[in-house]
Amino acid sequence: PPQLLISILAQLPTPSLLPLIVVSHRFYSATLHILKQRLKHATSQRDHRLVLKCYHPADEFRAPHLYCNYLFTDSFDDVEAEAVGVKRQSALPEPVRSAGLRGIYSHFRPVVEDENRPADARYQRRQSIRHPQKDEPRPTIDVYLDPDELFSQLCTIPKLVQMGPKPGLFGTHVNVVDGLIRVWRVWLAAQASGQATAGGGAREEPVLWADLDRDVGLRFRVTEKDVRGEQDVLVARDDELPVAYRLEFEELLVRTSKLLETVEKSEAREAQTEGKVTKYPRPLHDAYDMTKPEKQSTGGLFRLWGARLRWWTC
Repeated sequence: PPQLLISILAQLPTPSLLPLIVVSHRFYSATLHILKQRLKHATSQRDHRLVLKCYHPADEFRAPHLYCNYLFTDSFDDVEAEAVGVKRQSALPEPVRSAGLRGIYSHFRPVVEDENRPADARYQRRQSIRHPQKDEPRPTIDVYLDPDELFSQLCTIPKLVQMGPKPGLFGTHVNVVDGLIRVWRVWLAAQASGQATAGGGAREEPVLWADLDRDVGLRFRVTEKDVRGEQDVLVARDDELPVAYRLEFEELLVRTSKLLETVEKSEAREAQTEGKVTKYPRPLHDAYDMTKPEKQSTGGLFRLWGARLRWWTC
């Protein structure tokens, strides 16, 4: 019966479960059911969040963590229809069978939390919460290109973190990928001109992939920044000028199977670290503490010097 097969396959981790979809249509259907349940569990955990760190290599230590709010996951309908087709045509090759499953992505919206905002921005946001507006400002990143630069690079590291006791503190974290996005000058110019002609209307942006397997991608809304005041007055007509663009984070895409694999790695790491206590060695002698009045007496000083002298002579 299907329930028995599902209960057996549910014991397998996601990387071991995915190759079984080519066995038969029953395995295919059972695998889809298990993946749906795991996705529901992964997206409903309140103590775990997906965060994104996207920065120019020179800004590694200044780039903030962007929290990512879950939006939706692509429909499984096409994959389920494919499972029915596998039942009728069991001779389909493996790439055809697994193509639909690999094309399912989970979509997230990067946002800026209060701990990454300046103090005045936090006050303005509290005022906006009392008087809500239609659109919340989205996080952005600026890209500057000199005349001889054809592209810029953005390090892209989404990670699944366990929330700590205070905002900005993480218990454990597991990287989904450690990727790199290359943003070309020609692409930036085309996207900025497309936004200008569209008048800022709704338009689906192309995806910039952070890795060769296309497990993680980002969508940006591109606008050109005015840097005419920073340019030289006399330039030739055919000379390239420095340009600057502002990239607004629209969406983070994570392959669903990769997301589930990351969740399982995070749970395994938490199980390993649970119950462990970090012990620090006791210092050889205590430092003189000016904040404690009992150590400011002459007798206390002599006892402290005597302890140091005994330690030096050992």
